[in-house]
Amino acid sequence: MAIIQTIASIVVLGIIYKRMKGRELPAPVSKGQALVPILLGIISLPLSFIMVLGNSLFMQAIGVDSSEFPLAVHSVYSAFFGAGLPEEVAKLLIILLCLLIFRSKIKNVYEYILIGAAVGFGFTLFEEFLYGGENAAMIGRLITIAAHMVFGILMAKHLGLAAYYRKTNQGSPVKEGIYAILIPIAIHTLYDTGTAQNKFLEGDDEAVMIGFVLAAVAIIAMFAVQIIVLVRLKKNTDKYCGMLFANDMAVNTDNITR
Repeated sequence: MAIIQTIASIVVLGIIYKRMKGRELPAPVSKGQALVPILLGIISLPLSFIMVLGNSLFMQAIGVDSSEFPLAVHSVYSAFFGAGLPEEVAKLLIILLCLLIFRSKIKNVYEYILIGAAVGFGFTLFEEFLYGGENAAMIGRLITIAAHMVFGILMAKHLGLAAYYRKTNQGSPVKEGIYAILIPIAIHTLYDTGTAQNKFLEGDDEAVMIGFVLAAVAIIAMFAVQIIVLVRLKKNTDKYCGMLFANDMAVNTDNITR
């Protein structure tokens, strides 16, 4: 099943990413600029493992046992420290590395977004290979398969806006920088609170029923978030492509839709 889901992620995310790349104006990025972030994105998953392990060892050292928390608190805690924070920080580091590698080639905010999408693509490939065989979670994983790509898009979009605002003295680069990390972490934590880290599913019968409801709500909400982000990105592609970093080519984006 892991192989099947990995192949499914390659097909679905590959189609989404190819279409995103093809929509860039006046011309798409090079193959190297498109593929390198995907390959580096694979590294972000083991990097997040190191962060999770470090947090676990630290909590043990100070005597904190999250299993003693109430189920709701335990779920949020596990989702934040076990997924939301480490995975998004890991992807952020890889996105920044990609931005450094291609710093002389990146022309506009849309190319930031492509890098974020590619890093999320790479992360998903490795994650599906490791966890795709979990039958109980298969349906939820399939319909939220673009989640990490969407987190990468949101993160990179705000990083791109921050860079553009610094370059053109518009907007608030600091605010966009904060959004770049807080928004993906918040959405990711809420999603995992209801799914992978849902501790209600380990409780008594009443708690399990609550857990199933939370899981259904989280999956449906994440599916909707994917659609909304991707549709809005398609609608605003021309704007992000027009947000050029060369001063003499920059366009007015006072009415940009976030």
